[in-house]
Amino acid sequence: MDDRLKGVCTYCDAVANSRDHVPSKILLDEPYPDNLPVAESCVKCNQGFSASEEYFACLLECVINGTTTPSNSFREKIRATLMARPLIARKIECGKDLNLAGQLLWKPDFDRVKEVVLKLARGHIAYELGVRHTEEPDLLEIIPMPSMSEFQMELFLSLNCSHLYPEIGSRAFVNLFAGKPMAYEQWYTVQESRYKYSVGQSRGDWVKIVISDYLACHVAWE
Repeated sequence: MDDRLKGVCTYCDAVANSRDHVPSKILLDEPYPDNLPVAESCVKCNQGFSASEEYFACLLECVINGTTTPSNSFREKIRATLMARPLIARKIECGKDLNLAGQLLWKPDFDRVKEVVLKLARGHIAYELGVRHTEEPDLLEIIPMPSMSEFQMELFLSLNCSHLYPEIGSRAFVNLFAGKPMAYEQWYTVQESRYKYSVGQSRGDWVKIVISDYLACHVAWE
């Protein structure tokens, strides 16, 4: 990528003295894919996301499995985390509730969930396009895919085609002309059934993410 787009923390605009994996490794299974995307960051930001990322990954796995009691159906990494950190399981358990129909509801710590999703979106837009968005987004949607209507699902999975080139000098721009795989206005799978994302610049900068074939995230800056 163009060196003029480097050297600044993706998340706070401080001097970058570290690199942060995007997506976070806790959202992936081993063996990890080669050449995982990374975003430049400062050490403070890099380390500061860890607790929220652990909570987020454990929450997602508990919701998918319908329980906070880890079993063989859990991802190995998350099962080990829940067993080693019972306070996380207890916090997630406190968010369980039943509606009037007796259906299980999960009430997550939304601040932590938002923090992780925004971190991922900012990391992807910086990695692919060399663009930093430390401000609040104009759009933030985080929706469990099983709750989406057919129309909502189709709208989310479809990607706007702007017929514009990516940001000049960005990784996406270079990859486009080199014929390499990229995430610009198309889905890029980091790990099958675990994580895929896409970025674009039609009507502003946007990122779409699918995590564990369960959670749909859409973040945009106009």
